Amino acid sequence: MTRAPLPETFAETRDALHRLAVYVISPAQRLVNGEIIMRATPGGFSTFPFDGRVVGVDGADLIVNGARHPIGSLNDAARLAGIEPDVGQGAQFDVPAHGDLDAPLPVDAAAARALGDWFAFATDVLAAVRAEAGPEEDATMVRIWPEHFDAAIDAGEEAAGKRATYGASPGDGHHPEPYLYASPWAGRIDRFFDDPGFRGAARTHSQLAGSPDPRAAATAFLRDARERIRRHG
Repeated sequence: MTRAPLPETFAETRDALHRLAVYVISPAQRLVNGEIIMRATPGGFSTFPFDGRVVGVDGADLIVNGARHPIGSLNDAARLAGIEPDVGQGAQFDVPAHGDLDAPLPVDAAAARALGDWFAFATDVLAAVRAEAGPEEDATMVRIWPEHFDAAIDAGEEAAGKRATYGASPGDGHHPEPYLYASPWAGRIDRFFDDPGFRGAARTHSQLAGSPDPRAAATAFLRDARERIRRHG
């Protein structure tokens, strides 16, 4: 991640791309193979390859099988992806309303790239933490989930009460700016996990950007959380 302030249009763009992810990009893949997960890609995020195809975002463009299209409305995007907007996804927890399917999505290119930069940074840090997990911790791959629109892994021995989710949100109802988090499945196991909005600990984009080395600060935070969870119980 860069240490520069986020663009003023970041929240509006993030929310628009969240809608695009939930109602078009993830469903394009799910309707073929049942998978909903996405990944960080240069300039944004995308599905994993499915049926020889990839659908994603690079800045203010929708990428469908390598072809670039300016992001328009949800109906426009769905047509390019070969589906109808999956409005049924709106019933899920944490999913934004789809709104007017024909209204252009307010996506600013600089803000979209800042979001892509956050997901790339998060994926790098989470992959480093995942690489340190032992086989008994059954660490999952780094995935971007459409409903929460966060990148995350799960790791730790569940039967021993040591499993947790480690992730990175681009901002939500808990924090308006992007943040890293660690959330033990066992709850608030000690005072480190003191976030007022959820049962875990968080480090915000501004806190990380204010450190001399944001990546080192992010990795240290997640390692500290993981060590506390491993000592629990």
